[in-house]
Amino acid sequence: MSTYILDTETTGLIEPHMTEAAYSIVAINGGKVAVLQDPRAKRFNPLKEITLGSMATSHICDENIADAPPHTDFKLPSSVEYLVGHNIDFDVQVLKNAGVTHTPKLICTFAMAAHLLPTLDSHKLVALLYYFHRDVAHNQARNAHTAIADIYFTQLVLGSLIDLANSQGHAITDVDSLYEFSQMARIPTHLSFGKHKGVAIADLATNADGAGYLKWLLKQDNVDPYLAQACQQVLESV
Repeated sequence: MSTYILDTETTGLIEPHMTEAAYSIVAINGGKVAVLQDPRAKRFNPLKEITLGSMATSHICDENIADAPPHTDFKLPSSVEYLVGHNIDFDVQVLKNAGVTHTPKLICTFAMAAHLLPTLDSHKLVALLYYFHRDVAHNQARNAHTAIADIYFTQLVLGSLIDLANSQGHAITDVDSLYEFSQMARIPTHLSFGKHKGVAIADLATNADGAGYLKWLLKQDNVDPYLAQACQQVLESV
């Protein structure tokens, strides 16, 4: 079984289709990221128009991938047990839109960064690269949003996040413990939207109005499962 760092470029945010995919194969040994295969990338025809916003981000235009294989040709080996990425849930949706049915365990560096560094003004990948590896960011960040560059940046940020987590008392030594930490980090401690934006979920549960709001959230069909878990936990603890 293997661990991939994955990144995709897409047609846009709505029903995204893949225009480029890149990955590397890594292992986590003794809390360090070991690269088993350097990043590789391939472009695909998304079979739909690319939005202007996406072109401005990735600089991939319709004419660049007109003769590329269709995005539905993308295959994710069944041997992949873990997928690592920055906001990896979005990339997984892109894979699903391409017909990929294999869903490995997901490790999200965005969630890890938000948990470990809650006061940073940005948790975007390149912002974290500037935070941890300013020289690399200064020299190479202009290549961000090419999938293969983002793989390299994610590898660097992942290693720094593991070091930071271990310095804070978390014991990340292998990919299993990394996955467990990522899962924990995905459970929010504060609301990020609505009339209670920025308020600690635990604080809301201590009064009738706040608890009622949390119960209302749990009844919504589209509530994020990790937010639902956080709400359920605090309501049960009161």
